[in-house]
Amino acid sequence: MSGRIVLITLALACWLPVSSSAQLLPDEQISSVEERRILVSIDEEYDKLIDRQAEIDRREMELKTLEAEVDKKLAAMQELRQDLLVLINRKDQEEGRRLKQLSAIYGKMEPEKAAVLISKLDTQQAIALLLGIKQKVAGRILDNLDLKTATELSKAFSKIQVRDKSGY
Repeated sequence: MSGRIVLITLALACWLPVSSSAQLLPDEQISSVEERRILVSIDEEYDKLIDRQAEIDRREMELKTLEAEVDKKLAAMQELRQDLLVLINRKDQEEGRRLKQLSAIYGKMEPEKAAVLISKLDTQQAIALLLGIKQKVAGRILDNLDLKTATELSKAFSKIQVRDKSGY
């Protein structure tokens, strides 16, 4: 009979939320010191479980708070990235506009003078300028460049890289 009481007490202690298992049975029904010791042990373990659950709940709240902060920062970074892409696009458009104007200027110059100026530019700038000039005029400018520079520009011209929409 006393084994049955212990099992019932254990079962009730696991299912009842806050009540203490020692309070489940009146003192006169607890027949031995061993049963009382087991009930006290169950109470202690139950209290530990309650404390552990409280700690888990606290950590869960902390994680939710951190998750919200990370989401905010991620959203802010995405917004900054979009702003940066807009600025890069605007810069590229402005550079393209200015390069187009400069190409028009070089296209109206005498080929000899334009060749002297283009020979002093780096390869990418020179190619960009030549691309904006009519082919016939660009050919005359290349004709007035020294052989080494004209060859270098021609090789680089055939290896032009195209940027994708992201700017890379």
